[in-house]
Amino acid sequence: MNDKLKNIGIAYNISLISLLLLTLLSLVAYKERTMFVDSSFFILNILSKKTFFFTEFRLGAFITQIGVLGASYLGMSLKSILMIFSVGFYLFYIAAVLLIGLRWKQKQFAILLCLYLILFISDGYFCTVGEIFQGITWMFLFFALYFNQQKPHRWFSHVLLCSFAFLGLICHMIMLFPFAFLWLYLNVDNSPLKALWKDKKFWIYSVVLLGLGFMRYQISNSGWYDSMKLSHVHDMSVHSLFNAFTSGHAITFAKLLLHNYWVIIPILLAGFVLLIKDKKFIQLGLVLLFGLAYFVLVCVVYPDAYDRNMLFYYENEWAPLAIILATPFVLQIFEVLRNKKLVLGIFAVIVAIRLFYIFDAYQFYHHRFENLDAITTKLHEQGINKALIVADEKTANKDFVMTWGTPTESMLLSGVKQYDPLVTFKIVDKNFQIRPIADSFHACFNVLPNTFLNKRYFNLDSTQEYKVFEGLEQFSTKSNLEHYK
Repeated sequence: MNDKLKNIGIAYNISLISLLLLTLLSLVAYKERTMFVDSSFFILNILSKKTFFFTEFRLGAFITQIGVLGASYLGMSLKSILMIFSVGFYLFYIAAVLLIGLRWKQKQFAILLCLYLILFISDGYFCTVGEIFQGITWMFLFFALYFNQQKPHRWFSHVLLCSFAFLGLICHMIMLFPFAFLWLYLNVDNSPLKALWKDKKFWIYSVVLLGLGFMRYQISNSGWYDSMKLSHVHDMSVHSLFNAFTSGHAITFAKLLLHNYWVIIPILLAGFVLLIKDKKFIQLGLVLLFGLAYFVLVCVVYPDAYDRNMLFYYENEWAPLAIILATPFVLQIFEVLRNKKLVLGIFAVIVAIRLFYIFDAYQFYHHRFENLDAITTKLHEQGINKALIVADEKTANKDFVMTWGTPTESMLLSGVKQYDPLVTFKIVDKNFQIRPIADSFHACFNVLPNTFLNKRYFNLDSTQEYKVFEGLEQFSTKSNLEHYK
């Protein structure tokens, strides 16, 4: 037992080191992470509205916005705020890992959380605001406290448990899958079925979790974004279920599984062998059931094949699958591995492989940032503060991955460069209706008055109208991202 605890400690320390390295990278790559679609959109809204900014009532994301609000009220520079926003996510993850591993002595949960953050992640590292990540972190805090056996749960612990469960499930509709999987798997793994059947705490919290899950479903079903995704689920048929396995999305994911996420395969196989060896067939069935259901669900909701420009988005969707597939390995491997050097080697190799893919993705997003910088700088040098660039979407995506965030991305970049007034540009198609506006700006999805902006950070020209450019070629963007596909 002592050797087992020491080996868990070794894997825990390696996992913590991986988080520290990713935290350091989040500071180095703060421009690439914050000046990219959703992140820039969130930052501009948080600073301008001077309060939290949530979509679809994903309230659990508040923890990663506190730093931005606090820094803005302290009058810190825009550059400092962007760095705080970028690093804040990993400070939350590290705090959770330390609390789970050191305070509640549940280091295997902390290891599983770290694996979740890397096994299906490469480009997804540069998409900061996916609320699923915060939801998963709240979820592991819930399970670590729930299964903490050091002392009985007092009333304050129950308040914390309900809070963690609420914050986890409210973050995203997808949270229902990993939450339900771990709830069943861990309870079955920790108690005989007869004892579990009579466990009042298990049934009470099952009702609580079901209630919170139903609440999240209702909120998502009545929203504008999640409801579109749920409509695919509501319209599922036997035909669509079978087609999920041969869909373009499934084929793309299978290729990525072999060329990017391949380390999950030996982890999954090792977990299966260990479960069969210990005759844990219920747990094996749960992994197969939830893993298969999750795969089908994602492929039904997103049936089409995808390219590099959507990889960051779909990695957020696939990441929870890592929890389902890696749980048997993390919970069983220390029962059979007694050699400390072997434990060190296995977990060091897993972490090193995945960090390689994440660090490798940096070049892709750095070159995207260079393209943003090239246009913003040239417009400033020409004295143009507002621009509309007409370009074909497919062509523009070769330089920008996605283009809808360029109005706010360019504002943040010119703010960091201390341009006065700021520069903002929007990439549009040839059918875009240009409006002669001076005291307003073309935001990501609509036209907003300049008065919407926080003047301390976003001093936008209120006299100059938008200048229209045809094509991106004249801006001498530094790289075509297709080179990195």
